[in-house]
Amino acid sequence: MRFDTIIIGGGMAGLCAGLRLAEAGQKTLIMASGQSALHFSSGSVDLLDCQGDPFAALPAFLATHPRHPYQKVGLTHIAASLADLQRHCAEQGLPLFHESHNHLRLTPIGTLKPTWLSPSSSACLGEAPAPATMLLATLAGFRDFQPALAAANLAQHPRLAQSRILTGEINLPQLATFNRNPHEFRSADIARLFDKQGQEGQALLSALAEEIRRLLRESDAPDCRHLVLPACLSLGLVGPRLAELEQLTQCTLREVATMPPSLIGMRMQDALRRRFQALGGTFLISERVLGATLDGNRVTGVYSQNGADQLFEADDFVLASGSFFSRGLVSRLGGISEPIFDADVLSLAERDDWAGRHLFDHHPFMGFGVKTDEQLRVLRGGKALTNLYGAGSVLAHYDPVAEGSGSGVAVATGWQAASHILTKAAARDSMTGAPSTPSLAREA
Repeated sequence: MRFDTIIIGGGMAGLCAGLRLAEAGQKTLIMASGQSALHFSSGSVDLLDCQGDPFAALPAFLATHPRHPYQKVGLTHIAASLADLQRHCAEQGLPLFHESHNHLRLTPIGTLKPTWLSPSSSACLGEAPAPATMLLATLAGFRDFQPALAAANLAQHPRLAQSRILTGEINLPQLATFNRNPHEFRSADIARLFDKQGQEGQALLSALAEEIRRLLRESDAPDCRHLVLPACLSLGLVGPRLAELEQLTQCTLREVATMPPSLIGMRMQDALRRRFQALGGTFLISERVLGATLDGNRVTGVYSQNGADQLFEADDFVLASGSFFSRGLVSRLGGISEPIFDADVLSLAERDDWAGRHLFDHHPFMGFGVKTDEQLRVLRGGKALTNLYGAGSVLAHYDPVAEGSGSGVAVATGWQAASHILTKAAARDSMTGAPSTPSLAREA
C-alpha cells in the first residue's frame, strides 16, 4: 500500500499534519493505534500559560528556551497553524472561541485555566465582566462533576469576587436505569440517552429544561441566567442542543469537561477526523505501527501488528505517536526509547534524576522525547532521517504541563511538518516537470 505521506498517530498533531497534507491534494494515511489523548482532554488548545496575549509573551519565552519546538516553527507559522485549526473545526460545526488574550476555562474542580482556543460550548471567562450570578448544576447520581467543590474553588478566584455561585442537582427519572450499576453512570452513557432519536430523546430534553426551570424557581436567585452543566448532553456536536435548551429555559448554558473520558475532547477528535476524511484522507484505527524499513537515512515503509509482510510505503512520514501515555516513548530500566525507528531520545542516565522529589517540583522526564533538527526531521544516530518528521508530544525539549503548551505544540509542529513535506514535494515535482501537489489540489 503506497501513499504520498504516512502519519503515525491520530491525535492532535497527526490530525493537523494530515489536514494540511490532504487539503493540498496529497494521498495521506493516518495510522492510529487506538483512541488518542484527545479523549482525555478538555478540547481546548493551550498556547502558553500566561496572563494576557501569549503571542506577546512568546518571544521572551523562546529567548530562554532556544531548543523548544516552537522555535523550529516560528511565530508566524504558529499563528497560521492555529487559524487553520479554527477553520477546519468551523467547517465541521465546532466553532472555537478565542480573544486577543488568553481566556480562562473552567475545569471540573473549579479552577480557571488560561487557554487560547476553546469550543464555544465550554464554560469560560473572557474579557466580558463575570456574571453576577451563576448556577453550577449536575445530574443526581453523576459522580464526575461535583458542583460544591467547583463552587468553593471558584469563589476564591479574584475574577469572581463579586459573583454569587449557586449549586443544584437535576433529577431525571429517565436516568434511573443507571441505579443498577453506578459505575456505568458516566458522561458517555448519559449522552447516548440524549442522542436517541424521536420522542424519547425529545422528552428527555424537555424534562431537563423543566428541571432547570425548577432549580431557578427554588433558588434564592431566580433571576440567574447563567448555568454550567457537565458535558454529557451529546456524543456529537452539542451546539444545536444547547441552543434549544437556552430557548426553553431563557438561560445561557455552557458545559464543563468532566473527568475522563471527556466528551468535549472526543468531539474535537471526531470533528478533525471527519474533516480529514472529507478531504480525501485515509484514517486507520487500531493500527499500531511496530517497526520500519530504512534505506540508509531514508524511511521506505512501516509495518503494523498485522505483520512485516504488509508494508505501508510512502515518500514521507510523520512521527506523531505521542509520549509515554500513548506509548510513543517507552520507559524501561535501561532508559527511554522510541520503539518504531530507534530514534535519538533526550533523556538522563540516572533514573533518580528523572523526577523531582515532590509532586509540584520540576520533573525532567516531562522534557524527554525524540530529537529533531531545525526542520523537525527525526535524528537517528546523530543524523537526520531525510523523510521522517516529528510532531507533538513525542518531541523533546518542552514541558507541556508546566508551560501550558501541550496542544499548541501539537497543532504547530503537525502543521509545520506538513509544510516541510509540501515544500519538498513541490521542489521534487518541479525537477521532474510534474504538476505540484498544491496545484493539483486547486484544480480538484
